[in-house]
Amino acid sequence: MARSSEYEILYSAFDQFLRLCVLDDRSLLWPDEQVWTPENVAEVKRRLIETPIFGGDLSFDDKLQEQMKGALPQHWMILCDMFYVYFLPSDHIKLATKQSSIHWAAQKGGRTSPPAEAAVWKPQTAGFTRTSQKYHFKYAQFWLIVLFADHLKKQKDPAIVVRDSQKMQHLLDDLLASIPNKIDRAYDMRHAMLYLAFPDQYERIISTRDKEKIVETYHSRVEGPLPADLDEAIRKVRAVLSKKYDKPEHPFDFYTDLKSEWKSQVAPAHVSTTESRPVVPTIYEKEEISAVLSVLGWTRNVILYGPPGTGKTYIAKKAAEALVKSQMQQPLAESTLFQRAIKELATYEVLALGMYLLESQKSYSVSEILSLPLVQAQYRISPVRQPRDNVWGHLQGHTSPESETVKVDKSTRREPYLFDKDSQGCWLLTDAGRLYVEQNLSVQLSILRSSGEIRDASEFIRWTTFHQSYTYEDFVEGLRPVQSEENPGDISYKIVPGAFKRICMLAVGDPSNKYVLIIDEINRGNIAKILGELITLVEDDKRAGGLNALSVELPYSSVPFSVPSNLYIIGTMNTADRSIALLDVALRRRFAFVELMPKPEMLDDARVESQEAVVPLGDLLCNLNMGINRYLDRNHQIGHSYFLKVAEADEANRVDVLEFIWNHQIIPLLEEYFYSQQEKLAELLAPFQSDVELGVEAGQDAIGSEVGRRTGDDLMVALAKFAKRE
Repeated sequence: MARSSEYEILYSAFDQFLRLCVLDDRSLLWPDEQVWTPENVAEVKRRLIETPIFGGDLSFDDKLQEQMKGALPQHWMILCDMFYVYFLPSDHIKLATKQSSIHWAAQKGGRTSPPAEAAVWKPQTAGFTRTSQKYHFKYAQFWLIVLFADHLKKQKDPAIVVRDSQKMQHLLDDLLASIPNKIDRAYDMRHAMLYLAFPDQYERIISTRDKEKIVETYHSRVEGPLPADLDEAIRKVRAVLSKKYDKPEHPFDFYTDLKSEWKSQVAPAHVSTTESRPVVPTIYEKEEISAVLSVLGWTRNVILYGPPGTGKTYIAKKAAEALVKSQMQQPLAESTLFQRAIKELATYEVLALGMYLLESQKSYSVSEILSLPLVQAQYRISPVRQPRDNVWGHLQGHTSPESETVKVDKSTRREPYLFDKDSQGCWLLTDAGRLYVEQNLSVQLSILRSSGEIRDASEFIRWTTFHQSYTYEDFVEGLRPVQSEENPGDISYKIVPGAFKRICMLAVGDPSNKYVLIIDEINRGNIAKILGELITLVEDDKRAGGLNALSVELPYSSVPFSVPSNLYIIGTMNTADRSIALLDVALRRRFAFVELMPKPEMLDDARVESQEAVVPLGDLLCNLNMGINRYLDRNHQIGHSYFLKVAEADEANRVDVLEFIWNHQIIPLLEEYFYSQQEKLAELLAPFQSDVELGVEAGQDAIGSEVGRRTGDDLMVALAKFAKRE
C-alpha cells in the first residue's frame, strides 16, 4: 500500500469532491447548493472542451473568461470546485496562489469564496507531489475533470464507478483515449485522481515516465512476467520490495526511499521524454508560422525543408490551423456532412437512409432515387460505371422474399430486407426498412440532422506521409478488393478514393472554406508515381477557376477531375534524408520552399545543472552544429527540438532527460551521419574522449561504437566542456 498518514487530509478532500459534486450534484466549496447538476456540467463541458481557444498570447484565465462569457453563477461555481481539485496534488503551488485563483473565479460568478481561515483550505496546504510546468498549463487537467463528471452524471449508478478502482481507472483511460490530440491528455491528473481516490492501490506518482522507470529498474526482482497494465505492474513491484524496505511505522515510498536507485535509469527508447510541445508557440515559432502563411498568400503549394528536429511538422500543423482558424464558427457544408455520414455505409444503407430522410412513406422511381442528395454523394465518393443498374441491383437484392411486385429470383435476395415496389413500379422503404434505419443508422441520422458545428481545425486539415511504397492508388484513387454487399462469400473490386481525392471532394463541396493537406516526408515518395497526371493540376493557374484551368479524366473512375482552388498543400522534407537538389524537378517548379533551420536562441535561457557541471543548452547546440558544418554540411545539423524536450522537462528530471536524448537520439543520428567517417566523429566529439583515445590514430577500433556516450556526472562534465569549446 502507498497510503500515507501525511496525506489523509487530501484523501478526505477528494472523497468530498466525489460525494458532494459527482454523486450529489452539490458544490465542494458551497455544499448547501445544488451546482453540479447534469445540465450545468454539460454546459461547462461545452464551453471548455467543445469551444476551445488554442494558441495566442492570452493566459489560461483570459481564455477561460472568454469561454465563460454569459455563463451562469453555477457554472463559475463548478469552475471554483475544479480549481480546488486541480490544486490538491501540488505541494509546489503556494496556498496564496491557489486561493487567489479560486477567489477570482468566484468573483466572476458573483459569489464570495470561503474566508482564508475556513477549514476547507487546510488540505490545500499539504499537496503530495511537485507539479511540473506542463501541469501548470491547466486546460488538459480541467478537461479530464469535467469529462469525468459529465460521464458519471449520465450513469444510473455512478457510485459503482467511484468506489471501484478498476472501473474508475478504465473510465479515466477511456476518456483520455477519446481526446484526439495526445497533447490534450492529462495523464498526470489521471494518476493524481486514482491515487487520491484509492491510496492503498496507487502510488503518489503523477509522471508516467517515472512509473515506467520504476518498472524498468525492478522488473527483474518479480517472478514471472509483469502485467501490461503499468499500475498493476507497480503493485507487484511494491509487493516484492515491501519485504525489504517497509518500516514498522509506514510503508516505503518510491520517492523518499528509493529515488536514487530508479531515477538514474535511462527511459526505455520507445518512451517519449516529454508529453507535449508548448501550448503557445514561442516568438521564434510565430515568426516561422507567419513566414509560411505569407508564402501561402501567393501560392497554394509550399514545402518546409531543413535538418531533422527543426519543427517542420509542428510549424506545418500550426500554419494550417492558423489558415483555417477564421472558419471555426461556421457550420459544416452539407456535402461534408454527407461524406462524414456515409463513409462507412454499404450502398443499400445509403439508399435506405436517403429515402428515409426525404420522406420515408413515399414511393420513388429509380431516377428519383438517383437524384437524392445522399445517393449522389455516394456515387461521387465511390463511382460505378452504371449507377442506375447499381441502384436497381441493390433495391432488388434487399427486397423481402414475400414481395409480390418484385419478380427477381427470391434466392438472390439478401438480408436486411428493406425495400418493396408498388403497383406503379416505384420503390418504397418498408416498415422493416424504416426500423432498420432508426435502429442501425442512428449515428448517421444524428450527423445529418445536426447543425454541423465545427469543433476543431481537424475538420479542414488532413495528413498523409509519403514513403517508398506509397502509390497513385493510395493518393488519388484505385481498385480495392471488398467483400460483396450481396454475397459475403464473394469478393468484388471497388474504386476507392485516396487521401488527395477525398480532401479535394471536401473542398469542392465547400468552396467558401479553405482546406489543407499536409504531406509529411514528401521527398521520400516517388513523386511521378504518386501524383501521375495530377502533377500539372496542382499548379495555381491550372486549378479549377484558375487562369489556365485544366481537368483530366481519371483512369479508374473515368470521371473528370480538377484540383479546387481552396485546397492548400503543405509538404515537409528532411534535408538530411535527401538533398533538395535531388527532388523531382516537376515538383520543385510547382511548390514554393521555406527553409527551417536550427534556432539555438530558443534555448538561450535553458540550462541543465548537476552538482558537477552546468550545461547551457543553447551553447551546446551551437557548438554541435558548428562542428557538423565543418565536417559535413549545413543540411545535417541537429534541430533545436531535441533539446526543447530537455528544457521543457521538470527541473529535477532534466539530467535524466538530457542523458536519454544525448545517448539514444543524438549520438545514433551522428553515427548515421558519419557512418564511414568514424575518425571525423571522434574529432567532433573530442571532449568525450580520454587522452589515450585521442592519441590513437584515426580509424582504428579504439574509437568504437560508444564514442560520445557517457552517463551521469561524466556526461554532464563532457557536455559542459563541449558547450564551452570555441
